[in-house]
Amino acid sequence: MKFSINHSEAALALIQAGELQVDAVEWVDNLPLSLIAEARVQFSDLAFHFHPGRFHRTQSWLAHLQDYLQACPQSPHVSVHLAPLPWLWTNAYMRRGRLLPGPLPGLSVRGFIRDVKWLQRSTDIPLILENMPALHPKRYLFESDPAVLQSVLEETGCHLLLDLAHARIAAQARGISPETYLSGLPLEKTAQIHLAGVRTGRDGRLFDAHETLTDEDYHLLDWALERTQPAWLTLEYFREDKRAVAEQVRRLQSYLDQE
Repeated sequence: MKFSINHSEAALALIQAGELQVDAVEWVDNLPLSLIAEARVQFSDLAFHFHPGRFHRTQSWLAHLQDYLQACPQSPHVSVHLAPLPWLWTNAYMRRGRLLPGPLPGLSVRGFIRDVKWLQRSTDIPLILENMPALHPKRYLFESDPAVLQSVLEETGCHLLLDLAHARIAAQARGISPETYLSGLPLEKTAQIHLAGVRTGRDGRLFDAHETLTDEDYHLLDWALERTQPAWLTLEYFREDKRAVAEQVRRLQSYLDQE
């Protein structure tokens, strides 16, 4: 198992100072290609991975993907969201707080599987799919339903990007423990684990804050690693606190030492 961390100026500064050692830096596509190119000059020997997240079945998005993969040539796979809920519904809720009626779960899942197969035909790099959190505690739960994840992975032959923060949110929406929720997923297909600290919002619901990991996150990682064999363990900490970056990386690297 290798270790990677998402891009941050704090992480790059620590790596440059020799205070942090990672196997790769993970980049997302809201970061401009020019920034990746600048970092490549400074870190010519460091592997750069690209994590697209959500994808769209268009030729323009495919060209966008190829540009970022060229900038991050060590990417072992294309990692995208296992998100059968159409973007219109997701966008309406996340940006405007609106709950749209529907859509039909079966139709959405079948359409998503077709889109995944299109992406598989369009790239030579293996595709892995990331489990999603529950968008709402009572609506659209099919997107994070373990049976849906199982069927999509079986139908497409993809492996799993297991996001433990997303799993905690999906579990809370169902009123069950994270371990119970995870037990319903095809953990044997796990190729990568994403870690990020969740927080509780004013409504009492967990959200993916990408904050520092808590003891609960480390305990859940212990549980997951007893049942999976991921090639990559990735910290997604979206803050610029150098001390927090260093402390989390040191603690996570102890998991690599146990192998």
